[in-house]
Amino acid sequence: MSYNRILTPRIYTDILSTNIASGWSTLTQASMLQDDDSTAVTFDSGSKADIFDLRPSNFATIEADNQQFYIQIDTEFGNDALAASNYLAILGHNFNTADVVFKVEIDDDPAMGGATLVSTTGNHTKVINAAEDAAAGWIDTAFDGWTLITWSLQTSNNRYIRITFEDDSGGSGSDFDSDIKIGSLMFGEYLDFPHSPDLSLKTTIDYDGTSLQTSAGGSTYANSTYLSPPDWAVSKPWQTSNYPDYAFEKRSGRLYHDLKFSYITDTDLFPSNMYASLWSSNSIQSLFYNRVSGQHLPFLFCVDSESTSVGDYGMFRLANNKFQATQVAHQVWNMNLNLVETW
Repeated sequence: MSYNRILTPRIYTDILSTNIASGWSTLTQASMLQDDDSTAVTFDSGSKADIFDLRPSNFATIEADNQQFYIQIDTEFGNDALAASNYLAILGHNFNTADVVFKVEIDDDPAMGGATLVSTTGNHTKVINAAEDAAAGWIDTAFDGWTLITWSLQTSNNRYIRITFEDDSGGSGSDFDSDIKIGSLMFGEYLDFPHSPDLSLKTTIDYDGTSLQTSAGGSTYANSTYLSPPDWAVSKPWQTSNYPDYAFEKRSGRLYHDLKFSYITDTDLFPSNMYASLWSSNSIQSLFYNRVSGQHLPFLFCVDSESTSVGDYGMFRLANNKFQATQVAHQVWNMNLNLVETW
């Protein structure tokens, strides 16, 4: 869609980051091993921590002389309702240049003995840059940049997710064509708002990285700590490499969205029990505010839940530090959503 046409927004929160922030998990629950299940993946620069910091510009480089390897995340949830997921995003990658294909499996068995192959045709939706590979069950990105797939909410047999990466030309026993770059990996549940925001919405691009100084003679000088979001490993932010790679074509400034939602039912806004059903609830307070812990964690935001346009996506945080709603009728509430772009 693009043109900043804000329809029904969608927010993607990351399970592993939420679990680490709450103290439930540590980064050790994300493993990176070659396909023999014992050989560690070797890095040319960066580390596993850089892949899970939700900062796509801060990327890790995996050496080309690794062979097929996987990233596996243990949610540590024995309850299927808690471990439910429906999306995977890989930001800031060079999979097309490195000739990398990948597949996605979900299972309660860490060995993936009875896994659901999410990446097979019919089991997922290709939202951004996720073309089908000639080999069934694998995704072959058409471009460098980033990739997003979604699937029907996996509500059983879902404790572990494994993303396996392979050289497309040589297969599992081959080294990769070149070093592999990954900026961020996110998976979890997305939240669709129950309806579009009111027409009185506001979008701002703030050039807050620049301050002006006036000399003794009255001349004005600009001092800028930043002009725009930082570049990703091999692309401009949120672009895929079918876009021209010129610095002057990158958007400058920091993006803000101020949205107001009227007449949200209490069942869409709040969990049935603020303590007993908080995680498993599909409410805005549970699935969004609680999982990002207010301003603590960033999240992937799209202005239109159905969009396949890269211009509709970005990484944001809450611009204020509170969740607040106003009741306007019986079991009906209004709320504001103020977002600020982050990197």
